Amino acid sequence: MSVAAYESVDDVAVVTLANPPANLFTAELASGLVEVVGRARAEHKRAMVLQADGALFFGGADVSMFQGKSARQAREMFEDGFRAIEALEDAPFPVIAAVHGMCLAAGLELALACDLVLAAEGTQFSQVEARIGATTFLGGVHRLAERCGPARAKEIVYFADFHSAETFERWNIVNAVVPADQLRERALSWARRLAKGPTAAHAATKRLVAHTLAHGSRQADRFLLDAATPLFESRDMRHAVGLMLSLGSRKFMATHDEVVFEGR
Repeated sequence: MSVAAYESVDDVAVVTLANPPANLFTAELASGLVEVVGRARAEHKRAMVLQADGALFFGGADVSMFQGKSARQAREMFEDGFRAIEALEDAPFPVIAAVHGMCLAAGLELALACDLVLAAEGTQFSQVEARIGATTFLGGVHRLAERCGPARAKEIVYFADFHSAETFERWNIVNAVVPADQLRERALSWARRLAKGPTAAHAATKRLVAHTLAHGSRQADRFLLDAATPLFESRDMRHAVGLMLSLGSRKFMATHDEVVFEGR
């Protein structure tokens, strides 16, 4: 299996990461992930599932990459790693991480770059970098802070403890915890539902959230005028508004799952 295998399931791209035995993050894996996200964009996929092969989602980074590195060399190495993070965050479709087993360090940072995180029961999470005298190098601590607040993010990173999927769900880092044997199907179910929806609107929502986190709500209000108002000219919005007006709001809301969106 490729380090980042690609599977097409209707309008959903399923990306499976594999670097056995521990699924460690490497430069090859990062570049492979960038490549398959680019393929999904080129094929106009409408949602993506990111999963991993083997007994665990991710065992962190291959620390042999760290040995003897200068600050300049480390900077170059992590600049390459951020290309994978940015590929997930900038994808114009929702990305769902389906996490199982253990999700450590760089693996958690990849999951945090996804829009939604589904975790199998029994999954253990940790940012373990403090154990080697380091901090999170691929944006883990600040992306945790976005989800669960700065104090909790610092707790997770400072102590480098292991946390259950249920704890991470309670802290708003994980969206849902599901039985392990249902993880793939539940992730695909969510992805298919999103792919059937107004994906042009989903892309605008994704950009608005990112802009708000970077610049605050008042700046995002101005950004919305550029990012969201073009939806008024989209086929999806015009079609759905017309249906609501012709059917009436009560009947429309009862049958809205049957509305066909084309993502344009």
